[in-house]
Amino acid sequence: MGVTVPNASTMNWFQFRGITNELGPNGASTDYRQFTVSKSGEFNFKINDINTNIKIVDQNNKVVAEAKAKNESASANAKLGPGTYTAIISQATRGVNNREYTLEVTERQNIMMLASGGSMKGTARQVAGNDPGVQKHTLNVVQGGEFVANMSLPYTRWAIVGKDGKVAASGDTMDPTKMGQDMLKKPSFKITPGQYELVVVPPKNVAGEVPYQMNFLPKIAKDATDTTEERPIDKILRERESRLRDWAAQDASKSATSGSSTSKPYKMAVIT
Repeated sequence: MGVTVPNASTMNWFQFRGITNELGPNGASTDYRQFTVSKSGEFNFKINDINTNIKIVDQNNKVVAEAKAKNESASANAKLGPGTYTAIISQATRGVNNREYTLEVTERQNIMMLASGGSMKGTARQVAGNDPGVQKHTLNVVQGGEFVANMSLPYTRWAIVGKDGKVAASGDTMDPTKMGQDMLKKPSFKITPGQYELVVVPPKNVAGEVPYQMNFLPKIAKDATDTTEERPIDKILRERESRLRDWAAQDASKSATSGSSTSKPYKMAVIT
């Protein structure tokens, strides 16, 4: 058993590094590590070593999350309430003993998106080995619409994935020169209400820990070069005003050419 018992609620992330040197109930080489949760929240659990399984169990030995890494890293997530939990790390192949592992535990943010937009704050860290550096968060779209994403971290990719596994929106900041461009000129995406997974892939070669922010802003304004569509009533009034100006100009022209001493006064005939 590990000696340090971290509190997942007070840390953005932490790692368990150890060796599977105990015999598990299924005969596989296993290790056990404990952590606590002081405030309800959602967490990610990622095993970075291939052919390694993880299970997260609560005080009643109930499995709340599990993942199996085969040829690449694997992850799982769970909403946890206050209490003590145990991470069970075991080798997928029996007979493989005393093998090192790295289990990463991170906070999984629950982002709320309204008609006014939404935002999240994260931390990019340098990764090593088989860790692809993928970060996952929950995105709850309460009010859908058309949005523009603004990521503050360069050389980063992101995607919004639905429960059906389809990508609803994606983007990147692989060209840092475009990060400061006008928000109205950035590509926008439309999204409907529902729960999605926000996947962020920061660069792997960051120095230490680098905080970043991602904002979703509603696209409600038009580009200054766009022409505003004329309302029907405005068109009627504009055309009427134009006709009145034309008539007034024609009357003024007739008055100027017909004013002579021999001209006969205009007589009004009354019809009885």
